[in-house]
Amino acid sequence: MRTLDELLEPLLGLDGEAAPLAGPLRDRLRAVVTALDAHLDRHAPQASADLYLRGQSLIDRFRTIHRVPGRGLHHAVTEELADPESPLRVPLWTALGDLAGHLVALLHLDGPPEPPREHHRLALALVGTLLGLTHPEAAGASPRRIPGGALGQAGRAGRERGGQADSAARPRGGPADLAVRLRDEYDRLYQDTAVYLGEPDPAPGTAEELWIALHVACLRLPGAIADSQRQHFAQTFAGAPEEDDDGVVPPLPAIGFPGLGGARGQEDDRWRSPRAAQMYDILAGMFTVTELDAGIHHGLDEMARDAQAPIRLDVAISRQYQERAWTRLRELDELQPGSDLEIRYLTWVDEVVSSFFPLPLPAPASWWALQYRRSRSLVLEAVKAAGGKADVEILDRQPYDRALRRKLSGTQMVLPVEEVDADRVLWTLRLPWQFNGAGEPGRVIHGVRRR
Repeated sequence: MRTLDELLEPLLGLDGEAAPLAGPLRDRLRAVVTALDAHLDRHAPQASADLYLRGQSLIDRFRTIHRVPGRGLHHAVTEELADPESPLRVPLWTALGDLAGHLVALLHLDGPPEPPREHHRLALALVGTLLGLTHPEAAGASPRRIPGGALGQAGRAGRERGGQADSAARPRGGPADLAVRLRDEYDRLYQDTAVYLGEPDPAPGTAEELWIALHVACLRLPGAIADSQRQHFAQTFAGAPEEDDDGVVPPLPAIGFPGLGGARGQEDDRWRSPRAAQMYDILAGMFTVTELDAGIHHGLDEMARDAQAPIRLDVAISRQYQERAWTRLRELDELQPGSDLEIRYLTWVDEVVSSFFPLPLPAPASWWALQYRRSRSLVLEAVKAAGGKADVEILDRQPYDRALRRKLSGTQMVLPVEEVDADRVLWTLRLPWQFNGAGEPGRVIHGVRRR
């Protein structure tokens, strides 16, 4: 396998010969620099000084390779990819795959050359070198622990179609190797689905914690994407617990969520009201997930008075929040089913459900969104049973100014968003309701234009 330095020098015209691909290749190298620089900057607080400085040195080599030959880029890349502690390992792997994909597309723009030209042969050799770095097993080299994935945009699309593009069997190692592979998978998942998951918290340290974190993150993804990711995890880390193999992933806790073990039994017998029992099942599931997901926030008015942004639900706040949730639920359960007060108390319990959530806000088809729909459906069922005497309005996606004038009061929360979602209701924290001459205004999270 030829080195990156040997191939980039003639392809970039540093040897004084004609280099037709030099311009597009320089553009792609600048994109690599931008991606690595942004990633290293975001993860600098978690990286040691040595790893940070080594990452900066690598980025500088990419930045200057089109001007200064012989910078030892190949050795620096190999060192970074081989180090599981490197903050640049996963984005570098992805960037090299994207670079190879762009080179292949570039070679096909003008049709087959006749006869083949030297710069085409060099570009194909560079593609082979990039694949040898990112997929050493395919190139016949000794395997390094390189994260799962596929080449460029086509590979990402393949993962979304079911995870088959990168599901080839990989050799299993001991527990330490398993943790490295799961950490790579954790980083890859957050990169590929950043629009739904946002910036990751520092990756957990053990294989068990990482395995749970992957499946908990899937609860935030749209259903089809979550299913394909779970299928990919199963294919990549397949194995039975009884096998004599330390590389098999640990068992998931049986807490009754997609990908997280068997179903939990409902505790219907402790609740007199059927709707209280259903609300309990919703809340118990959501609180169980919050114990595993550090990215949950809340906006409950009585705990966030005058707060203009969601508040992270840490351990102490979560305990207070659950106390308020069970208090409201017990008050609902004490009412006669079908009574005039049931709608009022159902909206108060629904407010507890709707006022804690992950950020970014849940995708419409995610597990989290399903819980909100279940809660709202119980309120709407009670409204329908009231025979037109009650009125409840869901404000999601309405223009914020109109909703504010008609249905809201108190301090509303805001989230910075792209212009298309600015000045719209992003999330209904409390449903505005009217019933038998009584009522309560709503509260929402609305979008403000990101600056």
